[in-house]
Amino acid sequence: MKRMTRVLVALVAPVALVGPASGQGQRDRCHVYVVDVAAARKAADLDDEAAMLKAATAAQTLFPEFSPEPSEEAIVTKHYPFPGAKLVVTASVYYTDESMSSSIGSDSISLGIVLAPKEVEDAISSAAAASAIAETSLSDKMGKVRAKQYVTVNGKTYLIGIECDCSRPAPAKP
Repeated sequence: MKRMTRVLVALVAPVALVGPASGQGQRDRCHVYVVDVAAARKAADLDDEAAMLKAATAAQTLFPEFSPEPSEEAIVTKHYPFPGAKLVVTASVYYTDESMSSSIGSDSISLGIVLAPKEVEDAISSAAAASAIAETSLSDKMGKVRAKQYVTVNGKTYLIGIECDCSRPAPAKP
């Protein structure tokens, strides 16, 4: 299982390395992915590291990174075609200051992901009843947040997810 986890991390991690340089007004960097679980498991069983990476890369679909504007009560929704089926992956990012106020601040971020026969309005509201949703408070020390779920399409298991890097640069010292 550890090797499979390593393969899954290797699959979705490279996208997090690209994006705008940090600085004032930095936006969160998000991406959506689909992983063929059986193909990823086969990749994890390979002994040759280069062959494993090649097979693991072929087991995934990474959609283009996007940077939602973190503003109050703003929801950003993206739709992507599911590879090899007439289905749609809907991913949403939502910011608010009223949902999870905590000692580190009042702002929060919610992520949602759902697979459906057609586009849904967003992946967080009740319109997306089968969605996976994650929510957390935002702070200067925030890292990444992810919502993911396993789905079965045509008898095969896939992992679909949305991941956002919410890292904020440290405030400049006077």
